[in-house]
Amino acid sequence: MRSRSDPEGPAFGVGVATDAPAVGALAPYVSHRGAVSTQSFVNVRLGRRGIALLDDVGVESALPGLLDRDDDAELRQLHGVDGDGGAFAFTGDDCDPWSGDLVRADDGVTAAGNMLANGDTLDAAVGAFLAGDDEASNDPVPDADLVPRLLDALDAGRDAGGDKRGHSSAAVLVKAPKTTAYHDLRVDEHEDPITELRRVYEAAEAASGDFTEEKKERIFD
Repeated sequence: MRSRSDPEGPAFGVGVATDAPAVGALAPYVSHRGAVSTQSFVNVRLGRRGIALLDDVGVESALPGLLDRDDDAELRQLHGVDGDGGAFAFTGDDCDPWSGDLVRADDGVTAAGNMLANGDTLDAAVGAFLAGDDEASNDPVPDADLVPRLLDALDAGRDAGGDKRGHSSAAVLVKAPKTTAYHDLRVDEHEDPITELRRVYEAAEAASGDFTEEKKERIFD
């Protein structure tokens, strides 16, 4: 996941893929204050309460506090970033291997995975995401580049090994100062969900050109 600065406010995003249906309904949570993902033995309460708490406290306080109250914490992965530069990631000792997480607080990035083919997956995903920094530095709408860069991260993670069982669903979810249709995309079951997710993004991004800012305001009020 990633936070990104913008003159009108920060943008936050989560990208996720797994070998289980409808991961987009379970793992990613975003708001104007941050982003959270619940993984491994998923508990949607951790995502919902975690993102809500970011209105009052930073991610480094909110997420550990929730895990302290979770009897099954050692089965969980939970990670996130916030608008104050905070970053946090946790992988329980009972998560299925290969499991682990990666925090790049200075870059506003966290990553986590379980049941991965190897430990190279997270490094590859984060590296692919951050490779877009130089390209995006002059983008007049920085939040708009989060979705393709999250897709690049998912591609790289898959190519480095990804879920050792394969992949059947994928999702990207972004909260930006100006919402658009391709900020919330899911492929719930597909033989190649990451590739299909990119196809859906490209179709939605192309169609969004027909929406004026006035129309967007009416749709996403």
